[in-house]
Amino acid sequence: MWHYLYFIVLVKVKDPTEFTGPESYVHAMVKDKNLEWFPRMRAMSLAADEGEGEQNELRNLQTQLESTNKLVMTLSVQLSELKDQMTEQRKQKQRIGLLSTPAMNA
Repeated sequence: MWHYLYFIVLVKVKDPTEFTGPESYVHAMVKDKNLEWFPRMRAMSLAADEGEGEQNELRNLQTQLESTNKLVMTLSVQLSELKDQMTEQRKQKQRIGLLSTPAMNA
């Protein structure tokens, strides 16, 4: 923040014939009371870093999604197998029950 203030003071006190390109631009903007040159809570370097960070975050989320998808598929297969086993056990118990019931009645 203070560097911008110092820069504004510099362009106000420096001889305009000695301005660099950015100094000329800022001098004209300050003279017109135009603050578009001033970064408002955002710097280009931070924006670039955020873009890279967002890309990394998207890659991480994609990897997590794929991993979760595989896990859900595995669990679905296991659940289906467990259901089949439970059904088979019920059938066996019913068979045993049917076979033992007539013997008890006799």
